Amino acid sequence: MRNFSLLGPWAHRAFSSENGWLRIRQACIAFVTIAVAFICLLTWQRLRAEQELLDSTAQAQQQSLATIISENLTQVIDRGRTVAVAAESWLSGDHRETEQRLASMLAIDDIFLNLSLYDTSLQRVYSSSPGSVDPLADGELQSALLTVDRTAARTATVLVSSREQENLWAVPVLFPITDDIGASKGFLLVTLDLGYFLGLFRNIDIGRTGVIHILDGNGVELAEARAEGLTHQRQRQKFEELVAAAVADGSYVGDLRGTGPQLANARRVDRAPFIVAVTKELSEVRASHVRSSMRVWSSIAVLVSALGIATWGLLRGFRRQQQLFAALLRSDGEKRSLIAQLEAGEARAVTLASFDHLTGLHNRRLFNELAASHLEVARRSRKHYAVVYMDLDRFKSVNDTLGHHVGDRLLQAVAERLKIGLRSADIVGRMGGDEFAVLLTELDSAESVDVIATKLLHQLSLPYPDLDGHDVQTSPSMGIAFFPRDGHDVNSLCRNADSAMYTAKRLGRGCFSYYDAALRPRTDRAFRLQGELPQAIKKGELLLHFQPKVRLSDYRIVGFEALVRWNHTELGLIHPGDFIPMAEESGLILPLGDWVMHACCAQQAAWRSEGVQVVPLAFNVSPRQLRDAGLPRRVAELLFAHGLDAGDIEVEITESSLVEPLEMAVQVLEELKHMGVAVGLDDFGSGFSNLSQVRTLPISSLKIDRSFINDIRTSKEVGVIVTSIITLAHSLGMRVIAEGVELLDQLIQLKTAGCDEVQGYYLSRPVPANEALRLMSQPTIVPQ
Repeated sequence: MRNFSLLGPWAHRAFSSENGWLRIRQACIAFVTIAVAFICLLTWQRLRAEQELLDSTAQAQQQSLATIISENLTQVIDRGRTVAVAAESWLSGDHRETEQRLASMLAIDDIFLNLSLYDTSLQRVYSSSPGSVDPLADGELQSALLTVDRTAARTATVLVSSREQENLWAVPVLFPITDDIGASKGFLLVTLDLGYFLGLFRNIDIGRTGVIHILDGNGVELAEARAEGLTHQRQRQKFEELVAAAVADGSYVGDLRGTGPQLANARRVDRAPFIVAVTKELSEVRASHVRSSMRVWSSIAVLVSALGIATWGLLRGFRRQQQLFAALLRSDGEKRSLIAQLEAGEARAVTLASFDHLTGLHNRRLFNELAASHLEVARRSRKHYAVVYMDLDRFKSVNDTLGHHVGDRLLQAVAERLKIGLRSADIVGRMGGDEFAVLLTELDSAESVDVIATKLLHQLSLPYPDLDGHDVQTSPSMGIAFFPRDGHDVNSLCRNADSAMYTAKRLGRGCFSYYDAALRPRTDRAFRLQGELPQAIKKGELLLHFQPKVRLSDYRIVGFEALVRWNHTELGLIHPGDFIPMAEESGLILPLGDWVMHACCAQQAAWRSEGVQVVPLAFNVSPRQLRDAGLPRRVAELLFAHGLDAGDIEVEITESSLVEPLEMAVQVLEELKHMGVAVGLDDFGSGFSNLSQVRTLPISSLKIDRSFINDIRTSKEVGVIVTSIITLAHSLGMRVIAEGVELLDQLIQLKTAGCDEVQGYYLSRPVPANEALRLMSQPTIVPQ
C-alpha cells in the first residue's frame, strides 16, 4: 500500500476511474495525430523546398545559357555593323577596294550568307551574290522599312517575310549607313544563317524537351533548336509571353505551345532586335523530384502504420494496468488525501513565513537569517564570501507602460534565471520591488565573483519573450561587497553592495561594480554637478561637438549629430554621460533640450552665412520633451528665426520614448514630420521596441545600437541580427545608420550588409564647430 502511494497524484488520476483511462486514450491518440501531422508537415516543407531549389537551379542554368547565346548573337550583330561601316566606302565611290574588303569579310564569317548594298531609294547597288533574288523585292519587307530610322547608325532591323525561302533559317538584317554628320547614305542588308549559329551550341545538353528559340523583337520565332537538332515551323509562331519575360530579363512559367507547363528564360540581345529564349517542360525539370517524393511518402506511410500499431499496444497495456490497480487506488485514496492536505498546509505555512509569494525566492527576513548563519561559518573559514545586490534597469517604465501583470511576469522570469544561474550553496532572495540579493558562499578565490557576476549579467540581459504577449528587454545593475572587507554583518554588506549598485547605474547601467570606499568623492562630485547644472545652462557653459554621418556608397558626409558638452570652469570638459542622467532625473532635461535645439539652429545658420552647403544636423529629444505639445511650435519658431529650412535639422528619439504613453509622443512626431523635420530612432535594439511597433511611427531613419556593432566581428548571430534589421528597415522605407564604428572590419561588414550610413571613431570623433566646417569642405571623409 505504501509503495503504491508513492506513484503520486498522476497514478491516481490515471488508474482510479474510467474518465482517467479515457483521458489517457485521448491524449495518446492526440499525440500520435499531432506527431503524424508534424512529420507530414516537415516532409511536405522539405519536399517543397527541394522542388523550389530544383526549379531555381533550372532557371539559373537556362538563364545562363540564354545569356551566353545572346552575347554571342550580340557579337554577330556587332560584326554586321563593322561590315556596314566598311560598305560606306562603296557609296562614297571607292568600289574596287571596298568590294574586295566586303568579300574578305564575307569569306571569314560563315554566319553571313549574303551581303547586299542599297542606296537611299532602296535600289540594290551591290550584292555578294548578284544572281540571287533581291529580298527587298518582297512587298512585306518594303513595308517594314517605313518604320526604320534612316539616321540611326546603331539601329539594326530584322526583316521577316511570310514568303517561304530556300534556307528556312536565313534572316535578313538591315543596317542603316550614315555619313559623318548623320545623314542617311543607304542600307546594308546582311543575311544571317541562324541555323549555322544555333549549330554552334549543338553539344550543349538542353534536355529531352529543351528548346532554344531565337525571336525577333515582337516575339515572332525565327529559328529553334531542340535536342534532336534544328527545327523550323512553316507557320511562324509568336510568343508574347517571352517578350514580356525578356523585358524584365527574367523567367516565365506557363503553357507556351499547348503541351503543358514550361519553364522559360528569355533575354533580349544587346543593341539588336533579337530575343533569345530557352524553354523546358516542367515535367522534365521535376521528374527526379517526383520519383523521390513518392519514395519519401511511401516510407512515411510505413512509419505511420508502425506508430499506429505501437500506440494500440501501449493503450492496451495501459488499460490492463488500470483494471489491476483501480481497486487498490480507491482504498488508498482517502489516506493519501489526508496526508497531502497535512503536507500542503505545512508547506503553505512555511512558504508564507519565509518565501516571497510572487517569485518563490527567500524573502528579506529569511535571506537575512540564512546569510547571517553562513557568515558565522565564514568567520572560521578561509573561503571567500560576497553579497551581490541588484535591481532591474527601467523596471518602472515596464510596470507603468505595459502593466503590473507584465512586471510581475518579468520578476518571475528573473527569479527563474537566478535559480538556474547560481549554485545550490548560494543564497538568493527578493528584497522588495525589483531588488534582489545573492550571497555567494565558499568561493575558492575572489576572482570567482567576477566570473559569476559576468555570467549573471549576461543571462539576465537576454530578452524575455512573450510576457503576456510582450517581448521585454532589460538588464540588471549589480553592486558587489566582499566579506569581511566591506562589512562584518549582513546589514552592512547589503548597504555597501547597494551603494556599489548605484555606482554601476551611474556607469551606464547593465553592468556591475565593486564597492570601494574611495569612490565616495565621486558621489560628492555627482551631487555638485547636479546643483551647478541649472546655472551652467544659464551662463552658457555648455557647447556642442559634432560627429559626422558618412554615406557608405561614396564616403561623403551626409549629416552631423550634435553632442552636448559641459565646459566646467573648474573641472574642465565634462561628457554628457556624467550629467544627462541627472538632468533626466531632476527635470532639467527640458531646459537642457531647449538649449541644444537653439544651439543647433544657430550653428546651422552660422555655417550657412559662411557660404557652406550644410547637411542635416541631428539632435536628441528626450521622452519628457515629447510629452510637451508645444515642442513643434518652438521648433518652427527657431527655424524661422534663424532662416533655416525644416530639412536642415533632424530629431532623434531613443527607444525609451516608445515605452512611455505614446499618444502625445506620436502627435508631436506627426506634427514635426508634417513640418518637414526628419525623425530618426536612436540606439535601436537596446530597449523594448521592435520594427512592427516602429513601422507605425513617422520615423525615416533607424540607428543600430553600438552594442551590436561591437560584437558584429566576433558573433555570427549578431551579424545575422544586424543584416535582418537592415533588410527589414529598408523594406519599411527607412535609412539605416550604424553608430560606434571603430574598426575597418566593422565598416566592411556593415557595407556588405547594405547599411546606408555610419558614424564612429574610425571615421571621426566628435569635433568642435571649426573642425566640422573643415570636414564639410572635403569631398569625402578619410578614415582616421
